Amino acid sequence: MHNKEKVKNYIYIAVVILSMLLLVICEIFKKRIFVGENADAMYALVTRAVGGALCLVLVLYCSYQNVLKIRGRGLLRAILFTLPCWAVAINNFPIIPYFSGKAHIDAALSAVLFYALQCLFVGFFEEMAFRGCIFMLVLGRHRKSSFDIFLSIVISSAIFGAIHLVNILAGASPAAVILQVGYSFLIGGMCSVVLMKTGCIWHCVLLHAVYNFCGGVVPELGGGTIWDTPTVVITTVLAIAVTVYVVVALIRIKPDSLGYIFGEDKTENAENTNEEKEVSGHSDIQ
Repeated sequence: MHNKEKVKNYIYIAVVILSMLLLVICEIFKKRIFVGENADAMYALVTRAVGGALCLVLVLYCSYQNVLKIRGRGLLRAILFTLPCWAVAINNFPIIPYFSGKAHIDAALSAVLFYALQCLFVGFFEEMAFRGCIFMLVLGRHRKSSFDIFLSIVISSAIFGAIHLVNILAGASPAAVILQVGYSFLIGGMCSVVLMKTGCIWHCVLLHAVYNFCGGVVPELGGGTIWDTPTVVITTVLAIAVTVYVVVALIRIKPDSLGYIFGEDKTENAENTNEEKEVSGHSDIQ
């Protein structure tokens, strides 16, 4: 058993090194490897895919594999819980401006599908990194109280939001980046609660991907008015309502109920404790 664990760890380390090497190669030889009209998009797609795979390996290496399980039991309850969160993700698309003709998508269906694939890999990479690794690491060390859980969400979400500051170096306006940092923090917090309530990170990956797709497909592949008065009002009301919903859900989470996402079997622990008590009691009698 010990040898198997050593071999497994060696494989994890090898995959991590190869993934990091591949990312470095992609960066150094970016202009030679990625050519053509969609060079930047292909570069983003490949690096996010490799980065996501790297973070997935780290999740496994840290023994957080329970968050990768899609649990058939309780799946419907998990989906129902995430419905308000899906409303936020879908509402990120300018629904009213688009269907009223104020906003438009000019690209072909193939380009839209390719953009959707990009968003999927961005969601995969960022959720594996920030919820699968960072949040799980912080939560694993601090979950004795409700305040610990809250603090774990704040820390991981703050890191997730702050990482978007690098977009300033790419030429984005400071005001737009600050706004992005703000809503990234909120989305990070929402996804953290979703992970704790569902026990499955794939809900977070899909929510993140859809949110990015709905918010970016018109600006990237079309144009027009994105924010009109009705959209602003609906978005504000929905944001407040879902924030309250998520906060209430967070308050109801009991610290001792989170063991299952770390692979801690309460039933097994309880049985072991009872067995120890019985043995101890038997020894005392003797």
